[in-house]
Amino acid sequence: MIDIELKKEGKDGLSKLYFKGGKFSHVTGSKLKFLPFNTKYTKDCKSDFKVFQGVVGECFRMSNDKQFSKELIKDKESSFKTKLKKHILEEAVNRVDTEHPEDFKEVIINLFFEEDGDLIKFNKKMLSYMHFINEHAILKETSKFFYDIFLNTKILNNKDLVKSENDNLFYKLIIDSLPELEDKPKAKSNIKYANVFDEITDLFLNDFNILSNREELFLEHIEDLFKYYYFFYLSQTAINLNKFGESKKIKPIYFSMDWETLSETRKSYNFGWKHTLLDLENLFSHANTLELLNYISIDGEKIGDYAKIVERYKKLSGDEAKDFVLKVKELSDFYKPQIESLKSPFKIGKNWLDCENSLSNRLSTKKLNNELQIEIYSLFYRIDYQFRNSQRDKPYSDYSNWLIDFFKSNYTKFRGRLGYTTSINQETLLFLTKICLDNKDKIRLKSLWRELEERGLSFDETSKVEIVKLFERINLLEKKSDSGDAQYVKSII
Repeated sequence: MIDIELKKEGKDGLSKLYFKGGKFSHVTGSKLKFLPFNTKYTKDCKSDFKVFQGVVGECFRMSNDKQFSKELIKDKESSFKTKLKKHILEEAVNRVDTEHPEDFKEVIINLFFEEDGDLIKFNKKMLSYMHFINEHAILKETSKFFYDIFLNTKILNNKDLVKSENDNLFYKLIIDSLPELEDKPKAKSNIKYANVFDEITDLFLNDFNILSNREELFLEHIEDLFKYYYFFYLSQTAINLNKFGESKKIKPIYFSMDWETLSETRKSYNFGWKHTLLDLENLFSHANTLELLNYISIDGEKIGDYAKIVERYKKLSGDEAKDFVLKVKELSDFYKPQIESLKSPFKIGKNWLDCENSLSNRLSTKKLNNELQIEIYSLFYRIDYQFRNSQRDKPYSDYSNWLIDFFKSNYTKFRGRLGYTTSINQETLLFLTKICLDNKDKIRLKSLWRELEERGLSFDETSKVEIVKLFERINLLEKKSDSGDAQYVKSII
């Protein structure tokens, strides 16, 4: 007989963790940690989410349990890249015998630094020295999330990965002049993020290996790869959360190219941002629902995300399945009495009676496969209702704004009355095309569309025409006839 338990009491029970000082408060990330957000959104991280270099650098440091010395980052008066540049120049001058140190510094600056002071990535060892533009806890948390989901396989410790073809004496001088990284102290808590989409992790590892085999490509596009897979994983997670375990598969999102003109009849508009990603705002409700659900255990193990829960439910006997459903009902019974704002309404007409009536109407139209999914959805709906209709509506929106603003900054375009649409630029398209070609000289155009769909991107026929025009213009398209089967995309490198 399978043991199904709902942990209410004790140090890990509902009563202990949800009541602080006798007052009920929402808790996330204790039982199931799967999203790297908090309820204190700030725009201070926008520039970091745009370039993503700090996340890449932090992940490489994490792989070796290293961190920057306090001396290098404690001074708030000057930027990190300014301090790094100063350190490298001083060390390099000290390591050579020259009568013209200032002239030598100028040579180094011209060869190894960008105009804005960034160190040029000429070697894979440089990656551990990329840092955030702005120091913020959420950026460190984003890095930990990315590392746990995509890189916690020791892949960054592969010696072949850090081998570089660029190893002449001048390059070696700069590498030797880099500041020493310190050992990172062990964290008090090392709760790992739960991977709710293994299939996307597998795709990332495949594409990471494609990129890492070509050093120049790797150094040029490593931030693009990390940033895109952050988007890919989280957008697909958001889409699938709203299925409540019904199925878990990649659903490509329609994109347009950023130079196109869009209309309301285009798939790129109707099946892009508008209908696919607008439900991002309910992420905090999903985080709270899954947190509560994971106070239920089966044979002592947490039950996981919606898909895993439904999968386990289907394997239970009739009596066990009924017991499981009852445990989920108990969670709703625990939750509702604690929400004071719906006993004395924060918004006129918004109370538990209205919630239950609207839930009943929603259930009559929503397709859910079994009694468990009905109860899970009901719990989610009650949690979501109270967030939308109480003084908790600001933390509710702040939580999702971390993701919404990341998407808007990187993979959307504002198009007047149409609002935001999912769009990519030429640079992103060509980078993804390089990945799809792998080491092949060319692939069929139809195969390229398939490869892109595997990675979550779809294009309507109008966008495909625009992309073909681009490929023709830059001499990447090889035509044996006008037939789609006889059109090939040639290697970019």
